[in-house]
Amino acid sequence: MRQALHIFKKDVRHLWFEITMVICVVAAFTFTGSRRALWLMDPATNRIAAWTLVMILLPLTWWTLIARVIHDEALPGDSQYWTTRPYSWKSLLAAKTLFILAFINLPMLVADGMIVRAYGLPLGKELAGLLWSQILLAVVFVLPIATLSGLTTGFVQLIFAVLTPCVIALGIAIVAPEVVLGGYWGASQWVKSYYAFLVIAIASSLILVWQYSRRRTAAGRSVAVAAGILVILGMTLIPWSTAFRIQSWLSKQRVEQSVVHVDFDSANRWLTRAVMEVSDRVRIELPLNVTALPPGMLAKPEGFSVQLQAPDGMTWHSDQLPLRYGSDMGQKFSLQATVDGAFYRKVKDEPLKVRGSLYLTLFGNRRTAQVPFGDRSVPVLSVGVCSASGGANRQSYFLICSSAFRFPPALVSYRFIQSPKEGGQVSSSTQPRSISYSPFPADPGISPVSQDFTFSAAHVPLAEGMVDTLEPLAHIRRTFEIDNLRLGDFEVRLAPFSP
Repeated sequence: MRQALHIFKKDVRHLWFEITMVICVVAAFTFTGSRRALWLMDPATNRIAAWTLVMILLPLTWWTLIARVIHDEALPGDSQYWTTRPYSWKSLLAAKTLFILAFINLPMLVADGMIVRAYGLPLGKELAGLLWSQILLAVVFVLPIATLSGLTTGFVQLIFAVLTPCVIALGIAIVAPEVVLGGYWGASQWVKSYYAFLVIAIASSLILVWQYSRRRTAAGRSVAVAAGILVILGMTLIPWSTAFRIQSWLSKQRVEQSVVHVDFDSANRWLTRAVMEVSDRVRIELPLNVTALPPGMLAKPEGFSVQLQAPDGMTWHSDQLPLRYGSDMGQKFSLQATVDGAFYRKVKDEPLKVRGSLYLTLFGNRRTAQVPFGDRSVPVLSVGVCSASGGANRQSYFLICSSAFRFPPALVSYRFIQSPKEGGQVSSSTQPRSISYSPFPADPGISPVSQDFTFSAAHVPLAEGMVDTLEPLAHIRRTFEIDNLRLGDFEVRLAPFSP
């Protein structure tokens, strides 16, 4: 321990300038982040330009400091001066770990706490998020650059080590953009992200321990490449249905799935459509009806799989696909799938059998919180704190909500209520935004507070704002079947576009 403290003090004396830069940027981050909490009441406190610059500089100063402190005792090779001291590898690794904790994690822990308090969020309730955000900071921002620094001898090698996967990712994005842009899993995206975090954490820790204890750089670099391949394969090959199954295991409430039914909405059969698109693809739209939901619950479709089968056995099927766009909540939905034009032309006049599965999230525990106009923030369960403002001369109205360390784990929507003189009707409303179903108390990122707001330019007096929340309670999969469906009866051709 004494040797580790000796190395730590030596690094502090040697890297005082880099440490000062990090502390200055963290101080600027704390100041601008805290002042932004007041922007609704005082627009001059927004400081968008300063906040943007700080968010860019902060990781750059971290990475520079990490690289400098590790390269001070470079690990690759066998001619380093420090091996003649000799330093114990355990003391050396402990000193570097202590240095990073002292000048990156600890300042950010204090800064996040101060910013959260500036927004009026209770720090005691957000303690779990505060601590978990430091773990994510280490996994996402610290461990990767520390590992690469341990496998390189200086900044030149480090820059090439960073740029190489970036160039590879750019090439993939150019050649196969669907690999980069087509893999978003919606509210279950956290499963894919945490898979990558787990691989990074395990591989980086093993490489650093191995490199400090053995200094077998070639083996360490091979493990780093293998870990990168594992991350890419997992991010692209793990099916979305697996993420949904994991999500189902974490459901807050158990639902007897057999009582929930998904059927073809025959009462609205006219909503069935086969839309001929320009790219020789046909968009099939099928109205579905979800019945026998538990009392007080609403359903939101998350994804689907569907199979079309002709009488001669010819079939077309989709994989389990997440819905890319938000859909209405309730009991009636329109499933949209795209099929190949050649297959459609062969079977459009035949009675098809349609089999499929619908992946649903059931929401409940609806709550409504009143937010009066004024300078006072109101605590809102599952959200954080919200405040409302009448704007200049009451010509515009704002409603803003702040959440600590992650977006609210609930569907949140906003509306305004007119004054009693105007009948007390709802003036405006916003649609529920997308959320993450992550069970963890913090999301990856630098800013400790996320915000969402709505506004209204109503020409009548408004009395207050309202915040409505719905919690995701269960995630279920239900199958459906449709017999004797002739798609040709519902064919629609889009009119050609003319400029």
